[in-house]
Amino acid sequence: MRKRILMRKRIIGLVATASLIVATAGNATGISAGEQGTEDAQQSGCAILEKDEVVYARLSQTGGVDDIYIVNHLSLSSAGVFTDNGAYSSAANLTDLNPLKLEGAVVIAYTDSRDFYYQGNLSSGNLPWRYEIAYFLDGSPIAADALAGSSGKLEIRLSASADLSVSEVFRNNYMQQITFTLSSEKCSGISAKGATIANAGKNKIIVFTVLPKQDAAITVSADVRNFEMPGIEITAMPFSMSFTIPDIDEMLGEFKQLTDALIELDDGVSKLESGTMELAEGSVELSNGSSGFADGLALLSSNSRQITDGSASVMSALTQISSALSADALDGFDISGLARLPFMLNLLSTGIAQVSGSMEELRDAYTVAYASLDEAILALPGARVTDAELASLYSKSDAGEQALLSRLMETQAAAFSVKSAYEQVKPVLRSVPGLLDSAASTLNSFSQTLALINEQITAATAGDGDGFIEQFSLLAGGLAELSGKYAAFHNGLTVFMQGLSELKEGYSLLDEGIAGLSEGACEISSGISQLSGGTSLLVDETADIPDLVKHEIDKLMSDYSGEPFDPVSFVSPGFCNVTFVQFVFRTGGIELPKAEKSPPQESSGQTLWNRLTALFE
Repeated sequence: MRKRILMRKRIIGLVATASLIVATAGNATGISAGEQGTEDAQQSGCAILEKDEVVYARLSQTGGVDDIYIVNHLSLSSAGVFTDNGAYSSAANLTDLNPLKLEGAVVIAYTDSRDFYYQGNLSSGNLPWRYEIAYFLDGSPIAADALAGSSGKLEIRLSASADLSVSEVFRNNYMQQITFTLSSEKCSGISAKGATIANAGKNKIIVFTVLPKQDAAITVSADVRNFEMPGIEITAMPFSMSFTIPDIDEMLGEFKQLTDALIELDDGVSKLESGTMELAEGSVELSNGSSGFADGLALLSSNSRQITDGSASVMSALTQISSALSADALDGFDISGLARLPFMLNLLSTGIAQVSGSMEELRDAYTVAYASLDEAILALPGARVTDAELASLYSKSDAGEQALLSRLMETQAAAFSVKSAYEQVKPVLRSVPGLLDSAASTLNSFSQTLALINEQITAATAGDGDGFIEQFSLLAGGLAELSGKYAAFHNGLTVFMQGLSELKEGYSLLDEGIAGLSEGACEISSGISQLSGGTSLLVDETADIPDLVKHEIDKLMSDYSGEPFDPVSFVSPGFCNVTFVQFVFRTGGIELPKAEKSPPQESSGQTLWNRLTALFE
């Protein structure tokens, strides 16, 4: 039985060899080798179960593609004849010495093994990535072939970008490793940002990693002498990497703390906005009231000269009349002159009444101005934003907002300083209307006294001589007493009016300060309102930060999760059983000319070992 099985295998091998000979002969007679090979494969039942591809490419020193070849590993269903697809310019069997036939885009071969390796060479083609390499020596561009043996400051710039003409599966799922090998004896001061640098004997190994979907812009610089460098090696393989990321829930919890803090900040700014609006409204009313009070003081000050001059005239007239009616003046007194005295006393009484009326008008104007000022001061908010509250907002604000809060603190302090100062001078300001009213009342009393004296003079001039002398003496004494009292009143009135004038001058400065306070409070209120709008917008815009962060992390991790994808063949995109594709590229090295070697002895024939070693030449 065993002999029969061995004999059957030999027969199948002979048939497969014969089929290849027929296919070759058929090619010479116009028969399609691809069709013939397919029939043989179907007859032998040999099929490709899985296929791996390693794509090798030789690149020029500047990154251009010189040639591409693929080493294919096939897992077959059984020994026998099989066919594979690939637009190769040539192909070589790397498994055994059995012949391999290439017909168009079809590879036909026979194997005794279920694992088969062969190499397919492409005459041209594109890689999934394009590479560009430039060299600079001492800051100036230099050709690669002129760089060998040079010395100076070397800079190598390599860029990698996707070639959109090749399947996107590779650029979306493959990680590239780009490796430079520099001699420590020829290179020093090596700089390679973003690279991993390791020692390997006398060489420095510089490795850059380019993740899927990413382009690369790489720069390697060094101080070189008698420079040489082997080719740059580039490998690309499916991305697979384990990431250890922080606890997402903990990180999102910190973002939640941030959003909660922003909400607290917005609430504090809203309260601050309400307080500054009250401060601004109160300061406007204070400014208006202060302005009215200043106007009232100005009116008092402007009329004080008229009042004091009128009072001085009254005092002078009383003094003259009193002197004229004194006891010493009675000797030789012409009684007929008394006929004019009632008229003069009547004019004096009228003048005093006018001064009293002016005092009452001033009292009324001052009362209105004072009431306006008092109402404005009371309108200032009693509650103030505490220093602790402002400090809390200050610590959470940027430089511009901190400057605004500093002005607010100064304005609030000024407003409460004004209110405190007003409370201290309020009793004095409140007493002014009473003083004016008392002065007007005193003047009215003087006017009435003069009217009474006028009646007495009229009665005295109508009586007999003895009675007249007695009444005249009483009249003279009353006028003397009235003149003395009025002189004291006039002195007090003069001092009072001088005080009002000084009050007016001093208050004008305070009024200017209150106006500035009002303007500053309004500006700050406007700024705080804008700040409140900004913090409210910030709260709205950051409310979903935790969800956005989680979404972005998930999106980022999905790009580099290394999740399985469906591999595709580099050389045969329609082939479905590809399990693995890898890329290995190497640029031309920068080397000094080497001494010529003696030519190798001619081989009597190609062996499998020759084919395998040729892969690495």
